[in-house]
Amino acid sequence: MKKLAIGMMVVCSLMALSGAAWCGDGTVKLGTLVVLEDAGCMGFMDWDAAMARPNGLGHGQCGLKDRSMPGDWRLPTIEELRSIYSAKSQFKNVQPLAYWSSTTWERRNTLAWMMDMENGYVGKDLKHFRREVWPVRTGQ
Repeated sequence: MKKLAIGMMVVCSLMALSGAAWCGDGTVKLGTLVVLEDAGCMGFMDWDAAMARPNGLGHGQCGLKDRSMPGDWRLPTIEELRSIYSAKSQFKNVQPLAYWSSTTWERRNTLAWMMDMENGYVGKDLKHFRREVWPVRTGQ
């Protein structure tokens, strides 16, 4: 039991400054949110593709060794993307570009919220534009 506890501390070490936990399996935990460690793996695409593509992600892809399955991953909400931005230094391959959120603008369904990872700008964009994709899943 002692070895297991020590192993868990090593594998999923807490990064006190950001509140993020690096798990050594291709993911970083932010509270109950599990975020893909490689922020550049999925590339950029329009919003419809960005909503669908993370759903196919699983163990063995994008550096994942977490036993996740297709269907576990999704596009983050704009609120989740804000949390990710505050811990962006804990991730690999973060692009200085805008990333899509799953949040559609209430006033016009052809627009969705996005966040620029270079400067933290949050805005709306037409869904047919191409932006980066950074998958998340709910932790266990």
